[in-house]
Amino acid sequence: MLGGGIPYGRTILVEGPPGVGKTILSLHFLIDGIVKNPKSPERGLFISLDEDPVDIIHEASVFGWNLEKLRNLGELFIIDSYSGRVGLRTKFVPAVPLKDSFDPETVLDLLEKICVEKKVKRLVVDSLSALIDGIEGKKRSKMIMKLISLCKRLSLTTFLTTGLGEDSGIERYGTHGVIRMSYSRDGNKTGRMLEIVKMRETPHYMGNIPYNIGKDGIELEIL
Repeated sequence: MLGGGIPYGRTILVEGPPGVGKTILSLHFLIDGIVKNPKSPERGLFISLDEDPVDIIHEASVFGWNLEKLRNLGELFIIDSYSGRVGLRTKFVPAVPLKDSFDPETVLDLLEKICVEKKVKRLVVDSLSALIDGIEGKKRSKMIMKLISLCKRLSLTTFLTTGLGEDSGIERYGTHGVIRMSYSRDGNKTGRMLEIVKMRETPHYMGNIPYNIGKDGIELEIL
């Protein structure tokens, strides 16, 4: 679909409604960078803003992904930004400190620190919607572009997840590519579709591809 894959060092927006598999696709992206490059694994960082990372680790095990093992090997890093965002204390490390109010700048600072120190190559922010929640107008646009610029400066290949139908004009224009995941309905049957809306630097398939969420994660149907 992408003529070889995601362009290196670029930021991709993954948009879709709840339950469509954005987090699963993002984990695929991080895990493949590690396990499919055994001689030179690309270290990954997952920033959890929508869900407790302990739950993320548990849910990933359903697909046979041992995130805790990858963390212990120093190949995968997870930042708990969820607890700080909702005002909960956590023992998870690393985590965004609990403050009176959630500050996205703190997330970006910790992101940069870990990526530089650990030589991270792949990043997932799950979700961008949660990171900028409550920020309006020019401040919102500035925060989005600051994040995209930071990822570019650090040469990170990045997935930013966001809800479908939300005001995501800046995200769509500012990112290098957009992958849309959605539901499809045929009578009483509901399915899932994946579409590459845009992807600079590489030719890509323009149609919708059906997919399932199976025991191995996202499974594209061959047309």
